[in-house]
Amino acid sequence: MIPLQINNSFSDAHYLAVKDDVLHHLNRVLTAGKIKKNKVDVNLSPGLRAYLTTLNDETNNSLKNLINLSPNNLVDFVDDLNTTLSSFIDTNHDDNTILKNIFVSHGYEKGLKKWDFINRIKVNTCPYCNRNYIYTTSRNKKIKPEIDHFYPKSKYPQLALSYFNLIPSCKSCNGFGAKEENDPFVKNLKNPYLLNYNDFELSHKIKNIAIVNPLSGKSDIEVFFKNSIPGHLEVFNLKELYELHHDHAIELIIKRNLKYSQKYREYLSSYKGLKFSKSEIDRMILGNYALEKEQHKRPLSKLYQDIGKELGLI
Repeated sequence: MIPLQINNSFSDAHYLAVKDDVLHHLNRVLTAGKIKKNKVDVNLSPGLRAYLTTLNDETNNSLKNLINLSPNNLVDFVDDLNTTLSSFIDTNHDDNTILKNIFVSHGYEKGLKKWDFINRIKVNTCPYCNRNYIYTTSRNKKIKPEIDHFYPKSKYPQLALSYFNLIPSCKSCNGFGAKEENDPFVKNLKNPYLLNYNDFELSHKIKNIAIVNPLSGKSDIEVFFKNSIPGHLEVFNLKELYELHHDHAIELIIKRNLKYSQKYREYLSSYKGLKFSKSEIDRMILGNYALEKEQHKRPLSKLYQDIGKELGLI
């Protein structure tokens, strides 16, 4: 719902952090020509051996290119897998089983330092919903945000460590009944790294203008999406969830009706001893961050910005 900013230096640092573990196990699998699953041998197919041999050769940067696949190239890569390499994504095929062993079991689950990864991205709220904080305070604490595999690791195991496939998210969006194993290739979801700010736009409608006590909790204000990506509304239940946030729209409407923004803006602009920028004044008027690039910093900032602009508050 809100864009993530592409930072290639972060993805390069991520590659350096994971490559040794991946190469170590990848080489072991190539040497053995098989893995063990439930005490049964699962043998490398000729096609998978050729693919892993290419990844194992550091001189051609194949593994680095896989880990650092750009968001756009991820789309093309997944399209190719679905059209030409079905054995890699067939969860019942031995190729998929071996790729899981390398990239998921030994790479992601045992090798990735998740606290370091989350802190490297520096995003405060869930990009899928912008409703929940995803702070983490210590590598030793159990309370951490989720890391969603945008293309699920069960079907696309070789993407289990690809930087732009790893999306920090809240438990509501990555949990039961939401994203889970939903395949973006099937559901037409858009990677947060490819989102535009106007892909989603929230609006409001006053169904009853004769509101006696607008703060009573009984509201005739409707919050809805004017622009959206349908797959996201379905998978993340965004339409129904944002309908519940009508109370925020009410407070913004009251500010507009009381001419709050104009008076407060004049006061802050002329305040002696402190100098506020326009965006800082907008932030104090809204009660939330006012710049698009800061939407990730506080929950519901997208709602505040869209309806605040609609009301003329900012």
